[in-house]
Amino acid sequence: MSVSNNPSEWHPDLQEDRLIPLAQFFATVCAEVALLHDASAGDDGWSLGCRRNARWRHRLAKKAQSREWPWFSVIKSGKRFVFSIGSVPVRFYRGRHNKPTLNTLAHDAPELEQLSIAFKGTDTPFKDLHYRFAIETGLLGEPTAVVFAGLAKEDGSVVCHWKLPFDAVELQAVAPAEPRIDDIVELPAPVVGVKPAISTDTRNDAS
Repeated sequence: MSVSNNPSEWHPDLQEDRLIPLAQFFATVCAEVALLHDASAGDDGWSLGCRRNARWRHRLAKKAQSREWPWFSVIKSGKRFVFSIGSVPVRFYRGRHNKPTLNTLAHDAPELEQLSIAFKGTDTPFKDLHYRFAIETGLLGEPTAVVFAGLAKEDGSVVCHWKLPFDAVELQAVAPAEPRIDDIVELPAPVVGVKPAISTDTRNDAS
């Protein structure tokens, strides 16, 4: 099918003036956490990711409570955090938009129920997608891209996506995070051989 790159054509609630503030939010928190990362003190990729995810969830919950964004609400709190833009349910993850994690492809009843409400009475292929923010990061944990994507339920393939603009934050003098799985370069297997025997006889053989 021919797919528009304009999310408002996927669903009228997915307006640019809603998606861009969310992209800026994800990028800002991501950069903030990267600046706090201190590998010399024992921080690693796991702690970086946990802190980033926890802050995203906590602050999004605060946004919903404050009604700063009237179009924003939380559908499900906790680790599998689900929010809505208007009536459209959305989740987020750290990673490339074309390589969604297995966790983010999972769906719970609240998300499916909200999805059926958002597309009720419509006959469009967009009603069967998972809507996700993918926050892509660099070697220092800094945000490099924020992409809003519609993923196929069957295999997680990208049906439609839109790369969102945000104001970058420069990171300086920050120790690199532990390498992620997708940053690791596979090395060839080492050459295996038999070591020559080493004599332990220290006797003097001279007559």
